[in-house]
Amino acid sequence: MEKVQAAILIVANEKSRRLRELVRAPQILIMPGAYDVLSALLFEQMGFKAIQGTSGGIAASLGHPDGQVMSRDLFIELSGNFAAAVSVPFNADGERGYGDEDRVKDTVRALVARGVAGMNLEDGAAKGRGGLVELAEQLRKIAAVMETKRELGSEFFLNARVDAFHVITDDPKKALYEAIHRGNAYAEAGGDCIFYLSLHSSQTIGRVAKEVKAPISILAGPQSPSVSELQNLGVARVSYGSGFMKAAITGAKRLAQEIFDKGTCNLLKDGVQTPEIVALVARKNRLDR
Repeated sequence: MEKVQAAILIVANEKSRRLRELVRAPQILIMPGAYDVLSALLFEQMGFKAIQGTSGGIAASLGHPDGQVMSRDLFIELSGNFAAAVSVPFNADGERGYGDEDRVKDTVRALVARGVAGMNLEDGAAKGRGGLVELAEQLRKIAAVMETKRELGSEFFLNARVDAFHVITDDPKKALYEAIHRGNAYAEAGGDCIFYLSLHSSQTIGRVAKEVKAPISILAGPQSPSVSELQNLGVARVSYGSGFMKAAITGAKRLAQEIFDKGTCNLLKDGVQTPEIVALVARKNRLDR
């Protein structure tokens, strides 16, 4: 069982409170998805107020598929590294919590011990099972998060993910019902924010934002409304999953293709240069001291 030192808990709670304040603020919170420490440092340097971890991006960068394939210990270690590298709140992607409600308690305790502000907790079933987990099962996991917070005196932030639109693709009415019903259930159980995947229709976003009694968050992509449009629809938070990792590997592919085809590397002229990278890493080293 993880023990949380008092000094670490104070810092973690400050970041958890800050994340909660940002989500509840009138201005929509934009949380880019960090897939390594360098990307987290870049996002902070650019002025983003909080950073989201991307399970898919981190897993891919390590050669793993997404879907809680990475070990829990590695997830905890990496999340702690990201949180320690930046001064803004870092929210981990806890996927399904790495086990049942008892294991979820261990996961939360370990994240708090490493100064992580909060985590996502999704209700999509494990690969092979399909669909959504039973509502009662997910509510037990959320209750485990709340119980652990009380035991620790923690203000850990819970971004409760609803996968209804993501997995119920053949019945839009059922997906909408589940999205709203589960969203309100998770909010009542203590979720700070309700997070939706595969929700892109402005009309549906507006309805969900109106009917769910908590701040809502959207995973955005090219087909999503703009950030300003999302704010007007009532969305509190927007994140981008593995989008930044995909952009990074796209850049690497283009440079490799230029070298392979032409023997030149002109794309490097417009890229981030060594002095900027050195400055970002130096920023982390200052925080470490």
